[in-house]
Amino acid sequence: MSPPVLSEVHRRHIAHLRAQPATVDAEGLRIGTQYVMFFAEADLMREHARLLIEGCDRPRVLEVGLGLGVFATQLGRVGSYTAIEPHPGVALMARDHVLDHVTAPVRVHTEPWQLVPLPAEAFDAIMYDTWPPDGHADADFAQFVAQVAIPCLRPGGRFSFFHSGTSISPARRQVLDRHFAEWTAHPYTMPAEQTPSHWTKPTRDFLIPIATKGGSA
Repeated sequence: MSPPVLSEVHRRHIAHLRAQPATVDAEGLRIGTQYVMFFAEADLMREHARLLIEGCDRPRVLEVGLGLGVFATQLGRVGSYTAIEPHPGVALMARDHVLDHVTAPVRVHTEPWQLVPLPAEAFDAIMYDTWPPDGHADADFAQFVAQVAIPCLRPGGRFSFFHSGTSISPARRQVLDRHFAEWTAHPYTMPAEQTPSHWTKPTRDFLIPIATKGGSA
């Protein structure tokens, strides 16, 4: 089997991101001058975590796009936690924060997810929240689901992804319908009083998609 490779557009994108400083302040995480994640998203991430691992004892969790580590800190007791975060500055800051909350074995990969070898059927839950190149979000999503989420989830395992807005695009719905036995989307609205002053998202409304892989748990 040939080793995985990144496209030229992805290589340029990752190089650009890595060249930007990662800084954390009271509101959240900035890459360069742009806020990319906020501590105010903790309640949203708590719901993602709850719905992903509900009923699973000490789940093995994969998070793609570590960011501030807000999702990881909502997990509670897990069997293992694996993260993929290609920006080394972000990975270093968040790893220390995550280690304060996750007592299970932690592994953080600092390559793009396309280049990280992962074992088959190794995870009970996968959370996907990446920063793809412009124009590649849906294509990357479809590739990730087909090449990572489905092979790496155990039968009955669950997949979720960060989703701003009140509807899921037809392209993503098609991917979910094709690859998963079932899926749902749970609405969440960030309270206005919790919204940071530098909020960069187009809305305070979100969906929490939960997709379940077929087969016996």
